[in-house]
Amino acid sequence: MTKRIVRLSALLACTLITPALLAQTAPPPATPASAPALPTLRAEVRTPLLEAQALIVEKKYAPAKLKTQEASAIANKTPYEDYITARVALSIANGEDDAPAAAQFLERILQLTANETWLKPDDAQHLMHAVGINQYRSKDYAQAAIWFERNLKAGGADEAVKDARIRSYLLSGNLQRGSELLNDEISLNEKAGKTPAQAYLEMLAQARNGLKDTAGSTRTLEMLVQYYPSKDHWRSLINRMWGRADLAPQLQLDVFRLAFHTGTLEETTDYTEYIDFAQKAGFSAEALRVFDQGVTAGQMGTTDAQKKLRIKLTQEIDQDRKTMAADTVAALKKPDGLALFNIGFNMVSMQQVDKGLELMEKAIAKGMAKRPSDARLRMAVAYAQGGQTDKALQTFATVSGPEGLDELVRYWKWAVRKP
Repeated sequence: MTKRIVRLSALLACTLITPALLAQTAPPPATPASAPALPTLRAEVRTPLLEAQALIVEKKYAPAKLKTQEASAIANKTPYEDYITARVALSIANGEDDAPAAAQFLERILQLTANETWLKPDDAQHLMHAVGINQYRSKDYAQAAIWFERNLKAGGADEAVKDARIRSYLLSGNLQRGSELLNDEISLNEKAGKTPAQAYLEMLAQARNGLKDTAGSTRTLEMLVQYYPSKDHWRSLINRMWGRADLAPQLQLDVFRLAFHTGTLEETTDYTEYIDFAQKAGFSAEALRVFDQGVTAGQMGTTDAQKKLRIKLTQEIDQDRKTMAADTVAALKKPDGLALFNIGFNMVSMQQVDKGLELMEKAIAKGMAKRPSDARLRMAVAYAQGGQTDKALQTFATVSGPEGLDELVRYWKWAVRKP
């Protein structure tokens, strides 16, 4: 039971009727100026109900029920006597967690008071709340949702009831209605400039998954990353990127880079696959940086194959350093900037940040025939890796495209934002 839902024991007091109502006897004759007389209880009805109420206070529900049954057996009861009897019976049902009986008695109470003023609106709302909680505790979530719904339609505005209604719909399997209510609450918070509750966002993401609504669950994961950027939320969102059928193969390495930046590489295979992608793309320095981070995380460097891999990466980096000057001169002469861009990106991974960024900027200015937007994305990533957040954000703002590019840009902007 969520803490936001008022405990049933706290509401039982609201279901008890006041001693004054039970103690009423016939009033003196009214003068012409007097208000209409209140209904009364006959002694034969009033006495067992007073005894029942005293027993309820002591939580002696079984003998209290017998007293209520005694009052119920009185013949020719007035509607008001029926109403008071049902009120006492409702208190017993709630005390015993007898959800079906509680619902039955409350229906009777509402029927008897439909055209009367005996039951105040606030009291009716409290009774609906109490019965809803009883149903919730009995795990009849569909019925709980109905009673919470009735409470709110009757004018209730308790946030705890709204919360209980949402949870009841979700637990009853009515994911669509639960999602709609969650969306409403989240939208209201955003419009008011408030941060939506993390629990609501997480429930909505789960519900949308249950509804097979990939777009809706992804939007909710994005909100979780925006408002609550934990590693778990980032990991879920990045895994969703990997699940995209339209993700361009050329952007897969960029997804690994985002995962690395957000600290969401988790298993040995995460590191080995990233290293393999980077090495095959010619970025051995980047691959080595990932390898060493994997060692720190306890995921790499323990097997002979991994140790040999590190030696090979080190040798490739040494070779790159030996030929870098000549490679740079040759790349500067080419009409297309791709080779120069890759040299610059590699230099950033080697911690030659300023020189690497300079070459990448020259490559962007030179132009690239294939997928220039991808290059601008990586330019922004390099700025971020070099600690130049403002330039990174400015560059991200110039990038857009299909096949996952728009999403990568959006996620990177969230990842590099300042606290």
